[in-house]
Formats: sequence, structure tokens, C-alpha cells
Amino acid sequence: MAHHPVSGWLGLVAFLALLGAGGVFFMLAVRMRVAQLLQAKRPDVRWDTLGERVRNFFVYVMAQKKLPKNGYWYSGVLHMFIFGAFVVLSVDTVNFVLDGLLKGLDVVQGLPPSEPFHLPLSKGPYEGLADTFRLLCIVGLGMAFVNRTIIRPKRLPLTRDAMYTLFFILGLMSFEVAQCGFDLALRGKAAGALPENYTWFSAFFAQAVLPLDEDALTLGYRAAWWCHLINLLAFSNYVPYSKHSHVFASPLNMFFMDTAPKGRIRTLKLDAEAEDVEYFGARTLEDLSWKQLFDGLSCTECGRCTDNCPAALSGKPLRPMYIITDLKHHMEDRYKRAQAGEQIDLTATSALLAGGVIHPDVLWSCTTCRACMEVCPVGNEHIPAIIDMRRYMALSEGEPGFGSGKALKKMEKQGNPWGMPKNEREGWAEGMDIKRWTKEGDAEVLYWVGCAGAYDDRAKKVTQSVSRLMKKAGVDFAILGNKERCTGESARRIGEENLFQQLATENIETMNKAGVKKIVTGCPHCFNTLKNEYSEFGGKYEVMHHSELLSKLVSEGKLTPSEPEQAEGAAAEKEKVVYHDSCYLGRYNDVYDPQRDIIDALPDVERVETDRNRERGLCCGAGGGQMWMENDLGERMNFVRTDELLANKPKVIAVACNFCMTMVGDGVKARSQEENVEVLDLAELLDRRVK
Repeated sequence: MAHHPVSGWLGLVAFLALLGAGGVFFMLAVRMRVAQLLQAKRPDVRWDTLGERVRNFFVYVMAQKKLPKNGYWYSGVLHMFIFGAFVVLSVDTVNFVLDGLLKGLDVVQGLPPSEPFHLPLSKGPYEGLADTFRLLCIVGLGMAFVNRTIIRPKRLPLTRDAMYTLFFILGLMSFEVAQCGFDLALRGKAAGALPENYTWFSAFFAQAVLPLDEDALTLGYRAAWWCHLINLLAFSNYVPYSKHSHVFASPLNMFFMDTAPKGRIRTLKLDAEAEDVEYFGARTLEDLSWKQLFDGLSCTECGRCTDNCPAALSGKPLRPMYIITDLKHHMEDRYKRAQAGEQIDLTATSALLAGGVIHPDVLWSCTTCRACMEVCPVGNEHIPAIIDMRRYMALSEGEPGFGSGKALKKMEKQGNPWGMPKNEREGWAEGMDIKRWTKEGDAEVLYWVGCAGAYDDRAKKVTQSVSRLMKKAGVDFAILGNKERCTGESARRIGEENLFQQLATENIETMNKAGVKKIVTGCPHCFNTLKNEYSEFGGKYEVMHHSELLSKLVSEGKLTPSEPEQAEGAAAEKEKVVYHDSCYLGRYNDVYDPQRDIIDALPDVERVETDRNRERGLCCGAGGGQMWMENDLGERMNFVRTDELLANKPKVIAVACNFCMTMVGDGVKARSQEENVEVLDLAELLDRRVK
């Protein structure tokens, strides 16, 4: 290849100078980013469970599982085209650089230029695959340009950074096609026709330039080659400083995803007696982990998290994307100030996370519904960072948000957030002949009633329906009655870790002493806590939600629903039922089907679905302690969700959560639809039809 740019000393020196400078500057950028991340001091081990992490890498990075889901097919497809090109053409990039180095060795040894270098299996069919992905990448870039400039979804701001990146990548693809095309034309010049090749797309360009003379083709090839190299090195050094650092960071971020159960929050070690402990929770940047800062480098700023956030949709100040990016910008600012020799006052407002970097109202607006984390295509973890900052406000500042402190005090004194007497907890069971669990062997299954199921008048009806159905099916169950206490789920998510651990320890001691092995509960929040969080404190149980148990009993024929009795002469008409997904059953524990199976088993019912269902289901607004807060910012979240449910014109809105029951029920009343639409738990629906 006499026409290769690195065929003489001048070309070799220029090539090595560019490659060396690009490599040095890139390593300096990586070193800078690592130093920024190390400002976070809280340890966070993310290299355990290696097998699961490797699986996550292939599922979420290589297979791009999350990108086209949840209604984002357009942006998903265009990103898959661009990402696929990066993966496939990485081999071509290695060939490109190594070929230049080997041509340089030929120059040093005084040898004629060797044949083009190729890694094993990177000739023939691979060349055709690479050429196909060049075209797909260009198509994807065109789609991205249209998305940014014409479609312009609200979640996706038009920024210079984004446009620079699109043109950098377009330059890479264009110069590669031109380089390949000029090379083909040069090799086919003597024969008067292009040689047989797999690079079908670049061949169109080669055919167009074939009439040019050899000198013009050589000049064109060398220009494309140098432009390819300069563009590659410039883009590689631009990326670490831009928001598109996710090009390098996001694959690693998916590998470092939390592999613990989705419903488990990191346990905060509490030792108030320790002399060196000034506060608990995340007060400053140092109290976060490197992974929480790495999320900022991985963020694509696509806005999907905000697009699905119930707080954002209802006009509250929370924008999950900004939680991630604000922490990133604070990390960068702190690093610059430290590099300039400035002494950082960690007690100054500018150094505080809650109240400094992020307004407290933003943090207290979160329902912890996990919609943000579910749709994030790069594995960012918004909620753990929010809860760490809440912990500081609740535990160290004594300021739990929007009046939630009142419920916390009632949990501490009476073991429930309503402050009802402990000895009235089993009042719902009066006259129902329900066994109390006092010692090992009293029953096979513990029915964990929960605070709402025991004290709330509306929720008591659900508790009674579940009990009747279990008795009809012959389930051997018992309750703890007045010995039961709040699981502490709301306290933990509000940030009161100390109260949560006290309640958890007391409940676990009671259950372990009674020999409990299996638990059924109707509250998804209790379900998640008992199943995923109590195990860290010595409470390991087999836990089912009542919808799972009832679905199983129906499928086994132990409960047989029939049509309710009709008035004589009345026409049988199917009742339209829409199901509202509970966040803590669905997104946190992937329990979606048992509830729908129950509805489908009812002979007089037609199930309908909202646009937002299953993993995209919109939160009712009660999670994350919101049930006990007085948040009057924006519109009420439950009204937004109720409107979506009512749009299906149902006769019944079915729920599987006491919080959802309250919130959706209030929404139906606010829309003056209580005469037309019932809000019922799945157990009540089934109880009406099982004779």
C-alpha cells in the first residue's frame, strides 16, 4: 500500500505525535475523573457476585434490553444502531491504529509497506458487517438529529454538547466510508473496475470516485485517513469532559449495578455512642459512595427518569435526572476548588447536599416508587442517594419533611403511624374466630395484617375478606394480634433508620420466638420489608402477598369464583375492571401476574389496562412516607393517577395495596365518581364471588 499515509518518515512522525498526544491527554482525563470520584469516602463494594454482574453486562449493555422498552422505541432503535456500530467497529478501529503502527515499523526497517493489518476473523464477512453498521450508524444519527431538532420531546433538551457529539460520530462514519471507498477505487483503478469485496456500502462511494485519476484518489485516501485519525483522537478526548462521558462510563455502570434485592435499602450502621460520629446520613459529598458519583458520569441526560416520575408529572420540584446531574456538577466544582488550593468548609451551605446542592422539598417529594430506576437505560440509582440525604435531615437535623415527624412519633410510642392503642390492633377480628399465634406450631402461615389492615376502617374490610377466603380454602393461619407492630417501612424511607431498626428488631424477636416460617400479608410495603429487608436483621421468612396466595388457591381449585346472583330478568353484563399496579409489588418485586390472574378468573368481569401498567404503572403517591406527609406542592399525585384509571371507564378500580386503596379512593371522590366507580381490593372482588 504505497499510498498509505504512514509510508515515510514524515507520516510516521506525525502519526506517532498525534497518537501519543491523544493517549496522554486521554489518560489525564481519566485520572481527573477518578480523582473526582474518590472525593466520595463511603465504601461501596461493587465487584462481588461476579456471575450476575457479567450477566447484567451482556443483557443491559450488549443486548441493550432497556433502551427500546416502555414506549421509547424510537430513541431505543437509534441508540441501538449507534451503539451497535461502536461495538462492531471497535475491531475496525484496532485494525486502523495497529496498521498505522506496523506501517511505521516498515518505514523504520526500510521495508516496502506491508499488506493491511487485520485481527483474526476481521476480514471477509466481518468487513461487510462493519460496512453495514456504518450505514446503520448514519441512519441512527439522522434519527437522533430529527429527535433533537424536530420531534423535540420535553424530556430531551437541545444542547450544543449533544450536537457536537452527533457531528463527531458522523465524522467518524463519513471518514471511514471515504477511506474505505478511496482504497477500493485505488485497488480497482488498474483493472478499470472495483475488486470483489464485502464492503457493499463503501463500494457506492468507490464507484462514484473511480473516474478520478490515481493522484486524486491517493490524495483523497490520505486526507480521509488523517481526518479519521484526528476525529477519533479528538472525540476520545472530548467525551470524558462532556455529558457523553456515558459512552465510556455507562457500560461499567451497568456492570456495577446493585445486585441485592431491588426492595432492599442499604443498612445504616448506627452507633450514637461512638465519639467520632458527628452525624448520620449524607451531609456532604464525602458521605456518598464512588458509585453514587459515578452515576453522574454515566447519565445520558435522556430525561426518561423525569418523564416517568409521579412527582414531576404532578408539578412537584423533584426531577430525578437533576438529582444525578446536580451531584455530578457539585463533584466537579468541589474538585476544581480543591485543585485551586481552596480550603473547603464542610459546614458551609455550599458544601451541604440537602439544603445546599439540592433543595429539601425536592428530596421530600420522592415516593420511592422506583419508576426512575426502572426506565434508566444506564443503571443509575436515584433513590438510594435521596434516602441517604433524607437520613441526614431526619436523623441529624431532626427535620423529617412535610410534617411526617408526627407519624414517626406515633410509630415510636404506639407501634403504628396513626397512634392508635396497641391493645386495639386485633379488634378487626372480633367474632371471626381467628387463631392467635402464641407459640411454635400454632399455625402453618402467619397472616401479617399490617397497621392499615388493623386500624383503618376501609382496610379492615380487606383484612376480613382475606381471612374469610383463607378459611374457606382451608389455609392453616393465625395472627400475632396485639403483638404485631409496624414494620417500620415508612420510617426507613423517610430516613428514620434508627426507628426502623428498633421496630424490625422487636417484630423479628416476636416472630422468631413464635417459630414463624411462612408469612402472608396484604400490604405491599410490609411484604417488601418482611421479604427483602428483615433478613439482614435475622428474620428470614417465606413471604407472600395475599394476591399471590389467592391466585394460587384459585388455580388449585380451592377457591372457585362464580357469577354474583342477578335480579330476575336482568341481562348478564360483564363488569369492566381496571387494575392499578402497586409499585412495591410490581417494580420492586416483579409481582404482576397473580393479580391479573385473579381478575381473569372472575366469570362476570372484563379486565382492561391503563396505558401505564405493569413496570410503567404510575405511583398512587403514598410511598416513600408520602402517606404521612402534608405535601401541597403542585397537584396531588393520586389525582393524576386516578384520572388515568378513570379514562378506561371502569365499573371497578381494583387494587392490591391499602395505601393505593386510600389514594385512589380519594381521587375517585375528588372527581365525583364514587357513585359510578368502586375501588376494591382484589380480595374483596374474589370474596364477593366465592360462596
